[in-house]
Order: sequence, then C-alpha cells, then structure tokens
Amino acid sequence: MGADLLPDEHVLWQGKPAHHSVFLRLDLKWIRFTLEFDAVKIALLAGVAFLTREWTDLVGNWSTALLAFGAFVMLDLLYLAEPFLWRYRTLRRTTYYVTDQRVVAVAGKRSRPVKLADIDNLSFAEGPDGSGHVRLDQRVMPDGYGTRTVAELIHVPDVRQVVALLSTLTGLSESTLIQR
Repeated sequence: MGADLLPDEHVLWQGKPAHHSVFLRLDLKWIRFTLEFDAVKIALLAGVAFLTREWTDLVGNWSTALLAFGAFVMLDLLYLAEPFLWRYRTLRRTTYYVTDQRVVAVAGKRSRPVKLADIDNLSFAEGPDGSGHVRLDQRVMPDGYGTRTVAELIHVPDVRQVVALLSTLTGLSESTLIQR
C-alpha cells in the first residue's frame, strides 16, 4: 500500500481517480473570483502609482511601473495556475485511502492525510457516471502543492459510497451533507 498505516489502522476504502481532467465544475467559481480580485488589485496599484507620480521619482519612468505590474500579473497567474499544474503532475499516480482513522491521498511518494476527527464539513458533487468530487473542508481554493493535508478527493469512482462511508465515520448526518 502507498500510505503508511498508523498502529491499529485499517483501510476501509481505496480508489484511484476515474478521470484525469485537472478541472472541476467548482473550480470556475474560484478562477472567476481570483481574476476579479486581481483586476481590482491591479487597478488600485495603477491608481496609487498615478497619484504618487508627482511626489516620487520611482514612477517617473513608466517602463519601471509597467515592469512591476508585469511581474505582479505573472506572479498572480502562477498562483492561479498552481493547483491545476499540481493536479496535472500528480493525478495519474494518485490513490485515495479511507481508513478507520484518516483520509489519505497518496501521489507517488508524497502522502497527505487528514484525520477523521478534523473533518467538520463534507460536501460532494456527483457526475452523470456516478464519479464525483468530495470536499473535506470549507476551503474555496483548489487543493495544490502547498497543502499538507488533503482537502478534496477528485474524480472518485463511486462518490456516493465514499460520502456515505465518510458520513458514518465522521458522525456527520446525511442531512448535513451538501451536494453541489
């Protein structure tokens, strides 16, 4: 098994992503919000640069300001793309495990667990083929490289079976589950 089990831990479910698409329907909300937020940040920075141009020589040369804006935009685009690049790099070799103590996502040699006791929110989306996406917390941003705990299981083959199992293990009632 790819996940190192804790003492007295037993695997209850194991699966691999059914699809290898790096995008989910839920990601569109995050992408749209991020782009809108970045546009406001850039507009504010441009306004500040324009208003302070007479008080400082820093923006006396607009090519310096444009270079700074370009660097800012590139960093924001990398921040936006990072979770999807991470999924592209790892999704084909990812395996999910639900044990009696944790949920673990193993991508190659890297293991990212979350304890069942730490799951206080459970939501899911089901596709027409029965596969789907399970979110284990309230994060809006897609799971990426910098995350040490697993926040989502994407393209789970039988999402309702996994959600029912997690609901039982975490003590969350079926009525509190959110289907997106």
